Amino acid sequence: MKIVIVGAGNVGLASAEAATRNHDVLIIEKDPAKAEIAKNTLPVSVLREDGSNPKALRGAIERINADVVLSAVPDDGMNLFICMMAKQIRPSVRTVACIRNPDYMSSSVNHAGVDLLISPETIAADKIVKLAMLENAVTFDDLGFMNLCLTTFRVEKGHDIVGKTIMNLGIPHNCSVVAVYRGDDVLISVATEEIHADDRLCVLATWDATLEFNKLIGIKKEAREFVILGAGPIGISVAKTIAKDPKKRFVKIIENDLEKCKAASRLLSDVIVVHGDIVDPLVLHSESVDRADVLISVSSMDEQNLLACMAALRFGISKIITRYTTKEYDEIFKYTGIESIVGYHKVIINEITKNLEVDSSALIIMEHPDDFFFSVTVDETMPLMQHYLGDVTLPEGVRITAIIRDGKLIFPRLGTMFAKDDRLLVYTHMVDPVQLSRVLGHETPEL
Repeated sequence: MKIVIVGAGNVGLASAEAATRNHDVLIIEKDPAKAEIAKNTLPVSVLREDGSNPKALRGAIERINADVVLSAVPDDGMNLFICMMAKQIRPSVRTVACIRNPDYMSSSVNHAGVDLLISPETIAADKIVKLAMLENAVTFDDLGFMNLCLTTFRVEKGHDIVGKTIMNLGIPHNCSVVAVYRGDDVLISVATEEIHADDRLCVLATWDATLEFNKLIGIKKEAREFVILGAGPIGISVAKTIAKDPKKRFVKIIENDLEKCKAASRLLSDVIVVHGDIVDPLVLHSESVDRADVLISVSSMDEQNLLACMAALRFGISKIITRYTTKEYDEIFKYTGIESIVGYHKVIINEITKNLEVDSSALIIMEHPDDFFFSVTVDETMPLMQHYLGDVTLPEGVRITAIIRDGKLIFPRLGTMFAKDDRLLVYTHMVDPVQLSRVLGHETPEL
């Protein structure tokens, strides 16, 4: 496809990075510095113009014969306007608006001329809530179809499943262990693998089965007390969702900004709101943060989140969840030893990829280095069509984890035959793309 992206900020660049894997991209950016960064870091064309100018937008659409216009400027209203204008210029073009304010996502609001709204903040908040509710989970990704999730669970000493083999776990229906991460090793032939303490299990399952698997591991202490650092849009959304859960939960927000505290107090009647410095260990200690089952740091500043999490580690809090917005902070956060890190950049890439791929070849970039999860549809050109799984030689590091056939989820066995129009869910680790294409043919996405 040919894609025009308006705006080269964090969201625009991440969107372009995702789109350039399989598509031609033209970025419109009026800021010379941002335009130069986009030109030097990505294989894209760059037009130094104002994307809200009808003449500039028309020129970009006609220049590449665009199929999609994605607007990612900082102003939500302007993103909606640009999409509506693109529809007037070319009614057949697909329009995508990236939205920061969750209020725009309300189903009661009609956004004429916008085919798709994407809110990274809303997606990040949902991801954080799921991680907070799943006591043993360290990473979580919603695949966006069939209610399926990819979740990584940590197994600790004393958990019920330590010493058992995966095939004898009594895994819930609609659930499968995709891989085992053990230290630096990744194991994908897992059926007979004995589970060790400190293993991390990557699980593909529906949401209900994910909840069951979390219980299967063994819950040492149910998450009841939550402390959220930061009362921005994500903090408010997370607090509201957790507080309204049917189970009785204690939720507290700590925020530096007094005005944000006042706004949070008006919005969250069931949440305690505290005005205080979230990176001050004395404030955290005085608010008994060490008693929290889960600490969630989601301030708008990466540096504050990093310092707050390092302070929380000293308190011995069993589960810490944080987020960062700047791509370069990824390794710094991981260096601290925090496992549940929601990267804004990765959220955008995965969401853009899932929504742009019209051929169902959506690619998920996972938290573990060199891991990918994607789906492909079997057709006559695919070498494995009409072959049994047991007769197919898969490259090292490749596992076909599930098949969606006629709307049903199938976990394949050696005697499962691949049929036309099967949608395959594929996991790969450090795979050779050439070898992968020999099995999947031209359907293989660029990894």
